[in-house]
This record gives sequence, C-alpha cells and structure tokens, in this order.
Amino acid sequence: TIVLISFLLPSYRTIDTDYEIGSIWSNEDLIAPFSFPIYRDEVDYEQEKKEVIKKITPVFIDLQNDISEIKDSVNSFLSKLDEILNRAAKLEKNNDNVINSDKISKYKESIPLELSTEEWLTLFKFYKNENKSQVSYSSLISFIKQYILDFNQKKIINVDKSTITTNDISVKKNGDKLQNYEDIIKIFDKGQIESQLRDKYKALVKDSSFENILVKISMLYIKENLIYNQDLTNLEIKNRIDQIPKTIGIVRENERIVSKHDPITKVTKLKLDSYKKIRLQNIGVQDYFFQYVGKILTVFILLVILTMFLYYTRNDIFNSNLKLTLISSLIVLESFIAYLSLKLTINAPVELLIFVSVASILLTIIFDSRLAYFIIVIVCFLGAAVRGGDYTIAFISLGGSVLSIFSVRDIKNRSQIFRSFFFILVGYTIPILAIGLDKTEGTQKILTNVLFGGINAVMSPIIAYGLLIFFEKVFRITTDLTLLELADFNQPLLKELSTKAPGTFHHSIVMGNLAEEAAASIGANRILARVGCYYHDIGKILEPSFFVENQIERLNKHETLDPDISAKIIISHVTAGMELAKKYKVPQVIIDFIPMHHGNTLVSFFYIKAKNLAEENNVEVNDYLYRYPGPKPQTKETGIAMLADTVEASTKAVENPSTKTLEENIDGIIKKRFMEGELDECDLTLKDLTKIKKSFLKILIGIHHQRIKYPEDINV
Repeated sequence: TIVLISFLLPSYRTIDTDYEIGSIWSNEDLIAPFSFPIYRDEVDYEQEKKEVIKKITPVFIDLQNDISEIKDSVNSFLSKLDEILNRAAKLEKNNDNVINSDKISKYKESIPLELSTEEWLTLFKFYKNENKSQVSYSSLISFIKQYILDFNQKKIINVDKSTITTNDISVKKNGDKLQNYEDIIKIFDKGQIESQLRDKYKALVKDSSFENILVKISMLYIKENLIYNQDLTNLEIKNRIDQIPKTIGIVRENERIVSKHDPITKVTKLKLDSYKKIRLQNIGVQDYFFQYVGKILTVFILLVILTMFLYYTRNDIFNSNLKLTLISSLIVLESFIAYLSLKLTINAPVELLIFVSVASILLTIIFDSRLAYFIIVIVCFLGAAVRGGDYTIAFISLGGSVLSIFSVRDIKNRSQIFRSFFFILVGYTIPILAIGLDKTEGTQKILTNVLFGGINAVMSPIIAYGLLIFFEKVFRITTDLTLLELADFNQPLLKELSTKAPGTFHHSIVMGNLAEEAAASIGANRILARVGCYYHDIGKILEPSFFVENQIERLNKHETLDPDISAKIIISHVTAGMELAKKYKVPQVIIDFIPMHHGNTLVSFFYIKAKNLAEENNVEVNDYLYRYPGPKPQTKETGIAMLADTVEASTKAVENPSTKTLEENIDGIIKKRFMEGELDECDLTLKDLTKIKKSFLKILIGIHHQRIKYPEDINV
C-alpha cells in the first residue's frame, strides 16, 4: 500500500499554493534565489505561432522550362501524329475506322497521346477534312504549337491554387537565395491553363469532342515550372517561429517575485510560472531520489499511525490479512481517485468527487464507527498529499465523511444507506461555505462547489450500496445488515426449524433475547449474539423428536436406547447443523455458534445414566464419549450463547421460579461453566460475567412473572 500510493504522489512542486489571476498571495514574500527569464503565457505564444504560420508563404522551386526543348518535343510529337493519320488514310481511303484497326495500333503506341476510339475517329475525320471545318488541319497544328509555347512561358504551379491562403508565394531558383515573391494573381495551376485552352479552341472549332482532343494534346507539353517544396516551407516556418520572442523580461537574483497579501496579476502569474519551470529544469538525479524518499516517508508515517492503532486497539483486524486487504483496497482506491482528479484537465472542482464518504459508509457498516473515523482521517490526509498538499479538500472531505459515519452508525436495513445523503450534503456544504468565505471567493465559484458537493452526496450512497455487496462476497465479510437479513424468520432454515422442531425454535428465540441483552450490557455485538442463537440448534431439524423440547406427550425415545447411543444422537446435532448451515451458505461467524455453544461440555444426563449402569455391571465409562467435540467459545458472543443456552434450558426445570431461585440458578450455571474452563478461550472477564448474570435475570423475571389467578364463574 505504501509503494502504490507513493507512486501516485505528484512530482516536485516548488510553489505549494494554487494561484490564479485576481487571487491574493497568502504566503510570505517570495524572493528569487537566482536570475531567470519571464516566459510568455503559453496560450499567447501558441496563438502567435498560429498567426505566423498562417502568414508564411509556401515555397516553390522555379524549374525554368527550356522552351527550345519543348518546341522540339512538340514538333516531334505532331510529326508522328501526322504520320499515323497519313498512314491510316493511305490504307483504306473509304474506311474511317481504319484509324482504330490493329494495323495502326502499333504506331499509336509510339506517342504519349491516349484517346478513345471515338476520339481517334473524330481526329481522323478532321484530318481528312470531312467535317468541312473552316480551319484546316495544318492551321490547327500551328495554333497548337503556338499555344503550347505561349502557356509554357507562364508561371504554372503543381498544386491546386485554391489551397494557397496567402496573396503571394516564395520562389527559389536553383542556386539562388529565397528572395523572389510572385503575386498569386499572376500564377496559374493546371486547371486554369486547361480552362483557358478550352476557351481558345472553342473559338476555332465548333465540335466539343474535338475541342477535348486538342486540349489533351496541348496539355501533354504544357509543363508545371513552379514545384512546391514541403521541406523548404517547413524550414521557413521554423525560422519564422524561432524569431518569435519567448520571454518578456527577466527577474534578477534577490528580486521580489511577489509580496504577501499582494493580488496575483497576469505578470506576477507569469513570473511564478517561470520560476516553477526553471526550478523543475534544475532538479538533478539526487533531487529526484530525495523527493521519492520524502514521498515514501509521507505515506509511511500516515500508515504507521494506522497500523499502531490497529495493533493496540483492534488486534482482531491486525491479525486478519483479509480484513487488512479490505482496508488497504479502500485506501488505495480513494488515493487513486484523488490522483485522477489531479490529472483531469477540466474546468470544474472535480476534487469534490473523490467520494471519501463512500469509504466512511463502508467501513462503518463492515467494522464500526470508531475504526471508520480513524481510517477516514488517514484517507483525507493521503488524498491531500496525492493532490500535492491540497489540505482544503481534506478538510471538506472530512466534514462530509464524519457525518456520513453517524448516518449509518446504527443501520438496520440496506435502504438506510440512502439516508446518509442529507448528512453528506450538510457535511460538504458547510466546509465549502467556510473555505469560500475565508478566501473571499466569488458567489459563482462557491455555488459550483456546493453543486459538486451535492453530486457527491447523491452518488456516495449509491456507490457504497453496490460496493458493500461486492466486499461482502469477495472478502467474506458478514456485516450487521447481513445478520439482520438472517434474523428474518422467513429465512429457509429458520422457517424449516419452526415447522419441524417448534420447541427448539421457541428455545432459540428466548435464548436470542437473553444473548442480545447480555451482549448489549458488555459492549459485544448484540445482533451477532441474537442471530447466532437463532441458528445454534438447526442440526435438530434432522431428528427433532430425540430432543426433549420437541417431544409430544412426554414420549421419550431415549428410554429404549443405550445411553451411549443416545449421547451420540444428541452430539450429532452439532456436526449435522454445521453441514446444514454450509449447505444454505450461512456465514462462518454464525456457523461458529453451532459447535461453540456446547464447547467441550458433558452430555451429563446420559453420562450419569451410563455411569450408574456401569457401576451395577462393574464396567468403566470414558467421559470423552459423552463430551461435545468443541471448540470452546472463542468470542464474547459465542461465550454468551453457551451461557444463555444452558440458562434458558435449566430455567424450565425450576419449580415456582422466583427472583431468588432464578438468580441462584443463573449464578450456579455461570460458575459451573467458568470452573470447567469452558470460558477460558473467549474474552469474557469476571466483570462481564456479573453484567451477563444481571441481564439474564432481568429477561427471565419478565418471562416468568406471576400472573393474577382469575376467580371461577360458579354459573359456568
């Protein structure tokens, strides 16, 4: 737990106070221990970067097309095209489709022009002047040459012009520095060139399909001479960004950064941010090592305090790894939520949603209010440490958590968990108001904090309800809520007991009342004592008629049995009861009552009977055959159950019970069990036994009080 939480603690912070523009600096004067630059606000710097990048012109390389080379290429192409058309005309004078025959195909492949069969046919017809065009083929060829040469002398870029957001571009010629700027209006892209060509050819020919052919031919030799260069553009962006100033001044050594009670201005905040940044940069490996040692020590001290508390006051929990794991899991969970609240960059008081109240509710229900309070104090300190010393949230969380402890302290059913909503709301609202008024925070901020405290109050009972079921199952914890559910007489086992063994059922109820009163008198768990008594004799369900309280008309089956067989039958209800309880998934703390309420006591009735028979027959009797297997009671509650069982059963045999006779009977039974050593392994003291005797007597006097004898009606 120490290691896990240590990793959640924040990194080194030179200024342990949150500061915002407009707030008041409440610490002592902060003096600069060294000189450092004042860095600009990160948001302003990034905004200026965006503006600079937006204004930077894209960089193009000027390839400077060789017009003579283009002219030669065009002449060569047109010569080959003329040869192809002329060859087709000679092959079959009256067949225009010859232009698309296999005989001509191999010649077409020698030129870079790609036309469809319809386009070749259109071109061929024009060549033969079948369309009676006003422009001859030879004239058209001259126009094509002239347009190609004219357009190649323009500035043509290799990207879509619409993607350029600036009014001009940068042009770099080979070997020259980046100095030339071209007006974007005087620059063209391939789309614009194609559009202009189409307009020119439209004026020469009336056929749109032939117009497309001429455009295709022309575009073959109109070259882009301004090529976009991403690397040079990025370099230009970098150079311009490097020129943006990152600082707005300097703080000299021993200069006052901020004075106590001064308001935090924008410049002061920049100084504080810069100071923190420089200090973080100057931290070395040794500093980080000492920092982590400090983190571990912080968590170690808090958890050692908790460990000492458990060791000296709750040794039962200290010696239970399962219970320690449960506590640790809650502490780690709360610390992790505190860590998340610190990492979330949300403009809202998410630290009020750490849900410390959930842990307080769970700990109170699972253990008790005193333990819950102590652990919650530790959790609040750990949460503050994880949030970098935010002890304001520790104060607020403690208020809500303590009130939630009292709201579930005497919980009787699961629905009462939701009653804690009002307590948590009050517990958060008052500290939030106290802190807000003390810091003179704005009304809007205080109301926002109260709203988030209200969300915590609503969510905490819901989360606690779900987690309680989870912890009960995973950690095999039996809470008072579980015990109260088991005390319901509609539970399958109790219902079966009341039907099959009504005498035992009545005995268990009376015994439960005795045990509950006794447990309350000595500070033991009264609910556990009562419910344990309800289930202590469930083994009698299997053979109810062998037990005297269930025998009708005094028909005792044991009169025909040997005492050793009778003793085995009586003793067997313990093992049978444990198996039955496990089958019905009764918690272990209740199952413990089944063997422990008898301990290693003697089934004295049949032992004496066997001993008398043995004396007549000169046979020795071993008492271990007539003893219950145990173990002896290990807790106060099981010890009380043992005494209540014997007292309730023996009281029925007391004739004309009075306060004196009942007290003597109880006193004799308690002394007997004490002298037999049956109470040696539980924590009952002599003072406890005196209180138990008084509580038993009080209940039994109520049960056996004398009633008024009504006079008989002589007429009847």
